[in-house]
Amino acid sequence: MKKYLRALCLVLALVMTLCACSSNGGDGSSASTPSSTPSSTPDSTGGEESRVLTIGLSADIKNLDPQNHGNALTDSMIMNLSSRLLQRDNDMKLYMDLATAYEIVDDDTWKFEIRKDATFWDGTPVTSADVQYTLMRAATDESLIEYPYFKGITDVEIIDDYSFYIHTAGAKPDLLSLLAKMGGDILPKDYLEEVGMDAFQTAPMFSGQYKLKEWVADSHITLVPNENFYGETNHDWDEVVFRIIPESSTRVGGLLTGGVDLIMDVPPNEWDRVDNNTDNYGTKIARGDTTRVMLLACRMTEGYATADAKVREAIELAIDKDMICNDLLQGSGTPTRTRVGSGVDGFNWDLFGSENANLYDPEKAKALLAEAGYANGLTITMDVPRGRYLMDSEMGQMIAGMLGEVGITVNLNVNDPTVHSNKWSAKENQELILMGLGDNMFDAGYPLIHYGDKERVAGLTDYDSKECQELYQAAIVNMNLEERAKQFEEIQAIAAEDRSHINICQLKVNYGVSNRINFNPRLDEFILAREITLAK
Repeated sequence: MKKYLRALCLVLALVMTLCACSSNGGDGSSASTPSSTPSSTPDSTGGEESRVLTIGLSADIKNLDPQNHGNALTDSMIMNLSSRLLQRDNDMKLYMDLATAYEIVDDDTWKFEIRKDATFWDGTPVTSADVQYTLMRAATDESLIEYPYFKGITDVEIIDDYSFYIHTAGAKPDLLSLLAKMGGDILPKDYLEEVGMDAFQTAPMFSGQYKLKEWVADSHITLVPNENFYGETNHDWDEVVFRIIPESSTRVGGLLTGGVDLIMDVPPNEWDRVDNNTDNYGTKIARGDTTRVMLLACRMTEGYATADAKVREAIELAIDKDMICNDLLQGSGTPTRTRVGSGVDGFNWDLFGSENANLYDPEKAKALLAEAGYANGLTITMDVPRGRYLMDSEMGQMIAGMLGEVGITVNLNVNDPTVHSNKWSAKENQELILMGLGDNMFDAGYPLIHYGDKERVAGLTDYDSKECQELYQAAIVNMNLEERAKQFEEIQAIAAEDRSHINICQLKVNYGVSNRINFNPRLDEFILAREITLAK
């Protein structure tokens, strides 16, 4: 049976790949050739080196509100434009960006000082008032996606233009990581109060190294250097162009022909072609670790079959995670049963790796379905993206085939990345939705909010575990880091059995890189133009 299943799933994956490679229309072809995008084709004839960096993205960004998108790709883009009190370097170590000094005054009070030479793009100084406005917006506006993470900040008390206190609701051991994560981008108070966030979307104002020149939805985003930037700058690029290219085969074609310098998520069947290409300076594969976990989010809402714990367990037991990681992803994934990535503080190692995480047992899955009242099978809906993550639609096809083998018929919706992301944000998912979720805070408290705060997942999974919630609330204020980590590990163990998320694998990322640039992958998957240089 397993041999037959393996053959069936691999055929499904091959068909999907061939279909993608033969596509000559739709999102892929239109996004790959935007007429207004500057050319970045390298001059390989000995002429002057192009000073335009072009990057191929699988999907467009969601918006330019740092505190209301919840999207890693959008976060990466905004990080090219913005500044935060703290940031992480390429090794994921925290460093001070706008902040110049900080101290813990007591358990719920921190004092910060910020630099005096930072300005927004229009030359207006960045002050404590802007920090206060930014952090209190995230901490008090319950409509914002980042609110659940920042609501532990109770006040920002201004001392003077360049120093302030941050007050928190009890001890907050993760404050520095919070200030360096998504949503910590400092916004211009006066400008936003004047124009509002809607107008800000079309005419943003940040303080980072690059400014927005143009954003044509589903086509391209063009950045130019910020002449008023306060820090060290990368002078290699006159423009940075992000082209939206949903189809992986089209992204690879653009890289090989010199139309783009860098792409993400090169599928395994293209690795040799990228590594062996010698045209247009040549190209190579650069592999990097990530914190991203591919998972199936399950609706536990009354009325859905996945509200039944036996059905959710049957789904996990029907999935051969080893086959997905080894045969489909060709080693670019590791089986896991936790939403927390292995590079994150508080990670539970007992839920990671093939021996711990691949529970494949189709016969037991069938028995569980029968116990749940589905001896004759059931039908569910699953949403999967196409081109957002490595082999994502192919993974969805494989999982659908595996579920079919135990009697679960899957109505499979394959969405382009933007539609899929919007469906997730709008909580329009049905029984199952395939997502790849990372952790840009590098603290287990960030991903575990899905289990510790029922309001965060209301309408999404509707997971409600009192035990997880109590452990979570205790952990996020625990200044004993060793004890805190154990509390996080316990939450992961409980959540693994409850299965509001059926975690599949932790991904590696495969970039296609032109030899004309120097690029070092980041664990957070950010593509920051300031870290990419011309190869000398």
